Amino acid sequence: MAPRLVVTGLAVLAAAGCGGGRGTGTEATGQKLGDEAQKALDELDDASAREPDVAGDIQRLLGERAHALEQADGHALSATASGRQRARDRMAAQRAKKLGIERVRLVAHDLQTSGGRAEAKVTLSYRVRGMKRPFYAERRLVARKESVGWRVTSDSARREALPWEVASFATTRAPHVVLLAAPGVDAAPLRTGLAAAYREIERDLPARDLPRSVVVIGARDAEQAERLTGRIAHGVVALANVAVEFGPAPALEVERVLAQRMLVIDSRWSTLPEAERQSTLVHEMTHTALNPDTSGRTPPWLAEGVAMYVSGDDRSEEARLRAAGAAQSIELRKLCRPGSIFRLTGQEQGAAYAAASGAAEAIVAQHGTKGLFELYDAFNDPEIEGRTCVATTDRILRRTLGMSLAELEATVAGG
Repeated sequence: MAPRLVVTGLAVLAAAGCGGGRGTGTEATGQKLGDEAQKALDELDDASAREPDVAGDIQRLLGERAHALEQADGHALSATASGRQRARDRMAAQRAKKLGIERVRLVAHDLQTSGGRAEAKVTLSYRVRGMKRPFYAERRLVARKESVGWRVTSDSARREALPWEVASFATTRAPHVVLLAAPGVDAAPLRTGLAAAYREIERDLPARDLPRSVVVIGARDAEQAERLTGRIAHGVVALANVAVEFGPAPALEVERVLAQRMLVIDSRWSTLPEAERQSTLVHEMTHTALNPDTSGRTPPWLAEGVAMYVSGDDRSEEARLRAAGAAQSIELRKLCRPGSIFRLTGQEQGAAYAAASGAAEAIVAQHGTKGLFELYDAFNDPEIEGRTCVATTDRILRRTLGMSLAELEATVAGG
């Protein structure tokens, strides 16, 4: 209606101007139509000035999705989507209800729009009920503008899938442990072992800010585990699935914990001897508890050595035999770069773990458990730095324990 009014009003005004008349009648008629035309023009200008707030619309849509997911309301969640995404949403809500998630937030960033299509990276945060820290996950979202408004056509993981996207996990709890068990996983022995593992690290790491509860995902097999955390090395039974953001160099302290959980591959763990099963759980729970305190420059031999020491996995004698020529050995200086142990395979990896254990046991023998953890924390000290990871490790060892890296290597070898 408004555009037709504008055209009519403008035509009358133009005719009045062309006639050049100054009579009262012409002025009165023109003034009345001019008011209506001006009002219509103002409304049209206002509408043109308001650009579509796509970012605001998308964020409101995400707010509706977050609320529906937190409430495990499949109808409301699927109402924010269209196409095949609706069925995925209904399943997600049904599975999420069994996990007891809360404080769900979805925040879009890097929004790209083209016509009626929008694509964005989305950060999803949520908390499992009973946990202190939230989890963060990166998503890729695609939405289209439909007659009823914006609707999500695709909501997918950028890297790691969410638990409720992988299987219908069930929540079971023990003191300080929240276990998400996949269908087919016998939760009882795993839950008992995890509770015992927490008691052990609570005893051996008394000065640490341990998580009030640890989330552990009991995956049925390696395929499920890899969907949750990415590629896993062959033979891995369990792992600390911790993601962090590091601060600036040189200390590379952890500034933000994005995820702090354990993952156990039940098809492998359940076949181990009892002692080895328990040692595995303590080892990985130690990593899970300590990673928020672990500098990005902490050498892998120290991180693994500490976990092996806490779990009672003493391979110092193996390290001495290897150094004496009984089998392949490896120097600690070759295990200073982040990730270096995990890129090794076979005999080399076995030698690396033996050396890490030997180093931790040697430090405890000379400086006690207190010295071992003082060394661990010293890598967060920005006042100590070196040009290479080996130089940094040597300098921190000297400053903290009064021994060089070469001296520690000699001790591990039995010198």
